[in-house]
Amino acid sequence: MKSLIKKVQKQTKMSNILNKRYILKELIGEGGLCDVYKVDDLYDLHFKYESNIVAKIPNSKLKEHKDVSTLLYSEYRFLRKLNHPNIVKVLDFGIDKKSNIPYIILEYIEGKLLKDLPFFEMSKKFKLDIFKTLVKTINYLHSNNIIHADINPSNIIINDQNHLTLIDFGISKSIKNEEEIELNYSNVKAYNPNYCAPEILENELPTIESDYFSIASICFELFTLNNIKINNNKVILNNILKVPFLLRFWFKRNLMYKKSDRTVKKSNIYEKFLKFFYFS
Repeated sequence: MKSLIKKVQKQTKMSNILNKRYILKELIGEGGLCDVYKVDDLYDLHFKYESNIVAKIPNSKLKEHKDVSTLLYSEYRFLRKLNHPNIVKVLDFGIDKKSNIPYIILEYIEGKLLKDLPFFEMSKKFKLDIFKTLVKTINYLHSNNIIHADINPSNIIINDQNHLTLIDFGISKSIKNEEEIELNYSNVKAYNPNYCAPEILENELPTIESDYFSIASICFELFTLNNIKINNNKVILNNILKVPFLLRFWFKRNLMYKKSDRTVKKSNIYEKFLKFFYFS
């Protein structure tokens, strides 16, 4: 193992090795706060296994933030609680001893971002599958007292088998404010304004209703090929007739401008109807 480390050190710049274990390879993703690199784990190399992992490290903008390690550890803590087939898995957290750069290690997800897929070529069935999977996934997330807070097409990966994975929990929040370590929204605004709820744009904290607004705005675009429009404190839904008939009320409700108007009692007959036809 020591000889392997020395060999790697000769072939690789030390600045590209995190804690003498994770070797940074190609850059595969750039976000508002962090960059994502494919990496090799020295232990995998030693035992001749393929790593299939990535490292998420702060970009130059986030490195200037005094709580940079805290922010990445927050994402690690949130993801460590979760075990769901449609949510990316976290494997490790660390702070490189030499550079003092924090990082998290995640599973590598093969596929394309939803934002890079041609919506107009998707079948109606595939669009419905995306809708149902997103709703079920976010229900699981909320049942674990976590708000994603930045659901958008850049944080959703679809693989060749049309399997969906939700990623990037960097600005997630605890529903019950149980977390002592999480992002301070007043300091960092890293959400996608095209898919976030109006209250977030008005500097309010994200809620469960905010997550549903984001899902609704994404799937509305999937079905209609149109983005939602907001004008005079009202959400305008062009071409809503292209949304499946039984789902139109769901979209109208979850895309209301005021978050208080998006809530419906659990005993509502329409909720039972949707559950039977779409989420059973």
